Amino acid sequence: MNMTADRSVSHTLMWPSIILAVDFLLLIAFLRWAYVEHLHITDSFFYGKLRLSSVDGSLMERWGYVKEAGIVGLAAYAFARTKEFFYAAYAVLFLGVLSDDALRIHEYIGKWLSDPALLGKWGNLPSALLVSGVPLALSLYGFYKLSNDRKFPALMLLAGFCVMAFFAVVVDNLHSLLIGVEHFKTASSFIEDGGELLSLTLIITVWRIYMPLIVPTHQRMNRTPHMMVQQ
Repeated sequence: MNMTADRSVSHTLMWPSIILAVDFLLLIAFLRWAYVEHLHITDSFFYGKLRLSSVDGSLMERWGYVKEAGIVGLAAYAFARTKEFFYAAYAVLFLGVLSDDALRIHEYIGKWLSDPALLGKWGNLPSALLVSGVPLALSLYGFYKLSNDRKFPALMLLAGFCVMAFFAVVVDNLHSLLIGVEHFKTASSFIEDGGELLSLTLIITVWRIYMPLIVPTHQRMNRTPHMMVQQ
């Protein structure tokens, strides 16, 4: 009985563990790149390798895109199976996150709002809220409409989004406005981008753990082949 439970837990956490391992490899590579760049170790393999940083087009950023697209796919699958509005809204929410990260929509809006005649240095905050605000409001409405026995997995998914938003919006703006990016650029990038990367893995882990509750048929589908072999 315990061996069966252990195998079930190991199977459930296998993919999140692999994703987490990739996260740590990318973060270690980022730290090594930053160290080499700061000390100008020009003969190092890591010197000048911007793809190991967190800039646009870096491996870390593209890996984040893959995870965001995966979350969109999981939410779309859950909606297709359950027809619950929350999961459609959650898919749209992360589709907005993916589009914003790839196209920098909120940064363009923020640049306009940051005009001294408008909001000045606080312009990025409402622009980020504007891009994700409507899908988030729809997700909260969808959560409200869920029956009580269906709310816990959705609550965990919303909590995961809040953790991601904390790093993507709050930490980013705190470092920009209160500390100063020029003096803490590497540290702020590591905390912001690393935290966002790990929070996406947290959300995927929530999906992996709670999918049998979100889509009850998912568990039965996974067990069918084993049942057929036993017969």
